[in-house]
Amino acid sequence: RFMNKSFKILVIIVAVVFVLSMTKNLWVQGAIEGAISKAAHVPVHIGSIHVGLINTSIDLKDIHLDNPSSFPERRMLSAPRVAIVFDLPAFFKGRVHFQNVTLNIQELIVIKDRHGNLNVNALKPGSDERGKPGKSQTAAGKTPELQIDRLELTIGRVTYKDYSLGGEPVVQTFDINIQNRTFSNIHNPRDVVSLIMFEALTRTTLSRLTNL
Repeated sequence: RFMNKSFKILVIIVAVVFVLSMTKNLWVQGAIEGAISKAAHVPVHIGSIHVGLINTSIDLKDIHLDNPSSFPERRMLSAPRVAIVFDLPAFFKGRVHFQNVTLNIQELIVIKDRHGNLNVNALKPGSDERGKPGKSQTAAGKTPELQIDRLELTIGRVTYKDYSLGGEPVVQTFDINIQNRTFSNIHNPRDVVSLIMFEALTRTTLSRLTNL
């Protein structure tokens, strides 16, 4: 009887730990999706996330930034993986402190629609997809502050699709192959978006087009 009771208690403990682990991952996934969406001003989707409290790590997979709904294609950016090492004591003090972020971007897709609008302009601070002042400029919608000690950025390619001529788009592909480019001391999520855009587009012929 003692063994049976002990086994039941063990099963309950394992079940509780499993549920808490799943809840923790889902909660963090929702929080990170919301934070990135607010910083980038476009919808963000994360395929899966794993949070390790012992090694203080967050592993995100299959991250996608979507275009504003007015554009003919859904996807703007695809990143197969983002790895984060975070400061757990800072979290309990109400601060977001990432000691290291490894960001691997597979593709950035720049689209010009039939009206001549560019999808990447939606990423600019202070505007939503209709070009009006966004909530990020208000006190209520202030983008959360954070500290990133070290950011390693990898970008595979940039694809440009021009729908302005009508019919099928004119497509150009730029293999830029940025590997583990390192940045330090970042204080705002918008700065991460700006770094990605700058590093990706200045290595193509699109920087003047996007008024970078």
